[in-house]
Amino acid sequence: MKLWRSGQVIVIREIWQNKVYSVAPVRVVKDTAHWSALYLPPQAECLWPHTREGIEIRIPTQEWVLKRGPWSSSDVLFLVQPGTGYTVVGHWDDHSRFDRWKINLEQPMRRTPLGFDYLDQLLDIVVSADRSRWYWRDEDEVHQAQALGIYTAEHVRELYELGKRALQDLLTNKPPFDGNWENWKSNPAWHVPMDLPPRWDQV
Repeated sequence: MKLWRSGQVIVIREIWQNKVYSVAPVRVVKDTAHWSALYLPPQAECLWPHTREGIEIRIPTQEWVLKRGPWSSSDVLFLVQPGTGYTVVGHWDDHSRFDRWKINLEQPMRRTPLGFDYLDQLLDIVVSADRSRWYWRDEDEVHQAQALGIYTAEHVRELYELGKRALQDLLTNKPPFDGNWENWKSNPAWHVPMDLPPRWDQV
């Protein structure tokens, strides 16, 4: 396995129906054989799915086009563990203070020559900065996906079970969540614009 170097630009992409559904350029903070830390800076140019009329798509049920737009949040750090079915994401506020954790449930991240591919599964868990409080997020979208026949009742139950296991991993400081990430600071040099690599749209 070829590991990426710190500071290298790679992409994380959602893949739906064998096509790119979203793409974001990120900087590699640390890359190991088992987990990777990836940094998404403010204003990074990403591509998101929209209808042809320009409406952002939240649930992948229709044809889409990719529309470019800046990442509008503050610093974000992805702690990726390929194959686990979830990614833990650290969020900072506009004053560079660590604000919260978010657990993204997903079709498992898989390493590619360009970065990592996955597909979001809608359901999230938001955890306070000190890991003392948490709640489910976007349950309405999960129920809508089930009503549309995209998810089965069994799949939804599995998502909740996976979320509970992921939450325990975070709350018990299971590696890589034991790295004092709340005090991590980005390299100011990494805030320069990032270009998407060649062939980013090829699956």
